Amino acid sequence: MKKTLILLSALLISGQLLISQSVELSPTVISSAGNYSEAEGIRLSWTLGEVAVSSLQGDNFLLTQGFQQTYQDNTGFVTEPIRWQIAIYPNPVKRLLRLQFDVPEPTDFLVEIQDVNGKLLLQKQYKQVFPGDVIPFDMADYSYGVYFFHISTTDRQQARVLSVTKI
Repeated sequence: MKKTLILLSALLISGQLLISQSVELSPTVISSAGNYSEAEGIRLSWTLGEVAVSSLQGDNFLLTQGFQQTYQDNTGFVTEPIRWQIAIYPNPVKRLLRLQFDVPEPTDFLVEIQDVNGKLLLQKQYKQVFPGDVIPFDMADYSYGVYFFHISTTDRQQARVLSVTKI
């Protein structure tokens, strides 16, 4: 009985010591290459050659594996589905780019053009864009490269981002 009591006390004390010590783990990945950089609020993290990465999908879920997981920062939500479409042509473009609006009713739009560095190159508001309207953009003065057209309703409740290549 005495031995059992001593053994039980020893187990309780050792268990308490284990619980009081905390282990802190940092994310680790085994890959052939990778890096992480951060500057001016922009983060870039990449790995090359990650092993054992797959995705599983069910009716109500999507599970992705791997070290590099996408980070979703939901800053808002659209309460109704976007009811308008935009056709952009030609893409790639040499000189004249056209945006054709497929809207159910006349709508006000804000068009912003940004370069790959995020620099705002143009911001223009269009009042009363009608179904089928085509808005031309002269791209002749733009350098070769990729540009992003941010097209949103003027209240910024609904938006689309289109990538255009200038050749």
